[in-house]
This record gives sequence, C-alpha cells and structure tokens, in this order.
Amino acid sequence: MRLGVVIVSYHSDDQTEKFVKEELRKTSVPLSIVVVDNGATADDAAALEARLDGIKVIPAENGGYAKGNNIGARYLKENLDPDYILFANNDIVLGEGDVMAELVSKLESLPEAGLIGPEVVGLDGKRQGPEPYSGPWKRFVFMYLSTPFISKARKRELFSLDYPEKAVEGAHYKLSGCFLMARSRDFFDAGMFDENTFLYGEENILSDRFASIGKFFYYYPTVRVVHEHGKTVSRSFDLKRSRLLQFKSLSYYYSSYRGYPSSVMKIIGLMYRLILNMIL
Repeated sequence: MRLGVVIVSYHSDDQTEKFVKEELRKTSVPLSIVVVDNGATADDAAALEARLDGIKVIPAENGGYAKGNNIGARYLKENLDPDYILFANNDIVLGEGDVMAELVSKLESLPEAGLIGPEVVGLDGKRQGPEPYSGPWKRFVFMYLSTPFISKARKRELFSLDYPEKAVEGAHYKLSGCFLMARSRDFFDAGMFDENTFLYGEENILSDRFASIGKFFYYYPTVRVVHEHGKTVSRSFDLKRSRLLQFKSLSYYYSSYRGYPSSVMKIIGLMYRLILNMIL
C-alpha cells in the first residue's frame, strides 16, 4: 500500500516545514510527500526543499487550490504511483491515534467510496463540515432575507446550519477540503480537481465528479484533525472580498455542474452583493 501526500503551500515555508516534520511523522504508513509551492521561484522551492530534507518541492505560479493539488497529484502518479493520495493543508494538527492509517484502512474497506475525510474542527472546537447540498437561491439569498421573519432556531433548521454538528459517519455530499484522502484511481477517473476555480467550491465540484463515476464521499469522525482555518485567506482577502470570491467559484459550479443558467446566477449575484453591502 502506497500513500502519497500533496501539500499546497503559499508563502508559508515555516508552517509547511512544521507540518511535514511534526504532524506527518505521526503515522506508521510509509509516505511519499510532494509540496507545491504556489507563487514561488525555482530558488524559493530549492530553499524549501533543503529545509524539508529533500522532499520534492515544485515551484508553481499561484493558480489556486485546485490547480496546485492537481500538479502534486500528477507528479505522484507519474513518479510514485500511490494507491491513495492525501490532500492536506499545512495548518493541520493531527488528533490522537494514527489518523492516516485509520483513514486508509477504512477506505480500503469501502470500495464504493472514492474519498474519505475525518472529523475536522477549528480552534474553537466547532466542526468544519460535512455539509449537505444547498442550491444558490437558498444559500445566497433566502438565508439572509429570511432573518427578520423567523426565529434563529427555525433558521438553523431550514438552512441546515447545525448539519456539521449533527453529522454521523457515512456518505455525505461535501467534506472539508483541508484534509481529504482519495483512492488514487478514482481521483483520476473522476477528472481530478476542476482548475477553473481559484479558491472555494472545489469540494462541491469534486463531489459531483466522483458521483459521476458512481463514488461518494465518506465521513469518518472516528478520527479527528484540528484546522487553524483561514490563515492564508485572511492574509490575502478581507471578509467581503473572500465571500465574493466564494460566490464566483460557486456560481461557476452551479452553472457548469448543476444546470443553472448564467443569467440566473447573475441575478443571484447582484442580490447577494446588495445583501453583503448591508450586512458587512
């Protein structure tokens, strides 16, 4: 059994080094690791590679999360041909036990599942997934416009805001993208990540791509990781800009994968911008 690990780093050498040397050593599984250094020069990548004791570091223009992960996955396939690939952020702390070994073992027992993810919690202790499917009107318009008319409890029920906390082990539409393990064959058969997104929406698209080959995402909360969520995003975007970038990616998803006309997404986008202007 061979496990490849892809880490996409963006101007975060110290964090990447810490993750590789401290967290990825917490396993009995033999690992083949590749780091895709977004926005780095060849010299930058060589310097990081030296710090990582020769682990392969690939310099890349900053094409975003999806493109960076695809670069790493292709490298692993062409050079190491792993059975499984773990896509991991560098701001992850592994929980108790051998997280990677348990994920591999569980995925091996589930041939109908193509991808598995652990319980992911933030520093506040709250779960960052799984999530159910939600259409664009509900997600970007109705959830906000309903606020003056219904109670908080009713709103949480209608819009599944408590879904992550109530989620149990099994198949789910979307898992947190910060720590995902895929069966390599299924990942490539599904078409990998869609590189038309830069940030956000990648898990939604990957879920639909896996569904197209008859595979599903499996949530396995028996094991846990802690995610120091949003450090890279917070350095680069304010809240309003990050939400608009999220909408742009999901608008592409809803149009390209769920059949919503671009004209409808433009209307939803205009309404969403008006809402953001009022609440932010």
